[in-house]
Amino acid sequence: MTTRRWRLFLSCALMIGLISGLPSSAESAAAKRCTTAADLGVDERIAGCTAVIERGKPATPQVIEARFARAGAYLRKGDVDHAIDDYKIVIEQSSAGLLAAFDRADPDQRESEPQPASGFGRAFGRNGYRAQAYRALGIASFQAGLLEQSQEDFKWLSELDPKNADAALWLDLARRRAGLASELADRAKLLDMSKWPAPIVRLLLGQETPEAVLAAADRGGPSVRRMRRCEASFFAGELMLDQGRNVDAMRLIDRALAECPRASSERSVAQAQARVLSVMP
Repeated sequence: MTTRRWRLFLSCALMIGLISGLPSSAESAAAKRCTTAADLGVDERIAGCTAVIERGKPATPQVIEARFARAGAYLRKGDVDHAIDDYKIVIEQSSAGLLAAFDRADPDQRESEPQPASGFGRAFGRNGYRAQAYRALGIASFQAGLLEQSQEDFKWLSELDPKNADAALWLDLARRRAGLASELADRAKLLDMSKWPAPIVRLLLGQETPEAVLAAADRGGPSVRRMRRCEASFFAGELMLDQGRNVDAMRLIDRALAECPRASSERSVAQAQARVLSVMP
């Protein structure tokens, strides 16, 4: 009788342990779908990140990281409004104490590609995570046509690190799109024009041709060449679009779509531009 009771007790204890472990297992699975470097569809990643956000406490590293990853997935899906909302919350909830806990790139970008060849992120040091959120917000705002907001975000990045070429280039695009005069010549005085992406800077200043920039991009290892060709094609295409040279712009944007990693911001904007150009006469 005693043995039978003991077995019953062990069975109940095991069942209780299994049941109590279900929420934890589900939460762990959701977190993995959100931040894994595996090749997941955007809807699956969004669902995993949403589960982490809803179960966690606001302003904790895990929840902020999940919201950052979800914003990136929204942007790749073309849901710019939700991406912007998430990036704004990331910026609001981030603090200096949390930044070091997850100063990392988007999970899809970690999967297969390096950070942009311009060296964005490293230059911002301990503020790298918040800087990534501001950069992403600026690009999402640019894509949505919220050009004043986009300029403010890129100005913040330029003030944080005046020598960062990536921030200077995106700010110049936002100003051009808004019909404002370029300030790139003044900002270029602070940049290291001996390194990439100096050829792109010179292109936007009218000192270089798209062909020369594309040739300059085709150097280095395979992943570096691909990322530089992506950047060169994208910015050259944007310049052609700004100049009303739509045929040349479409050719370069198509090239950017072929070269840019699927998780890159340049690819997201290029896709939006390609949709616009495809319906233009």
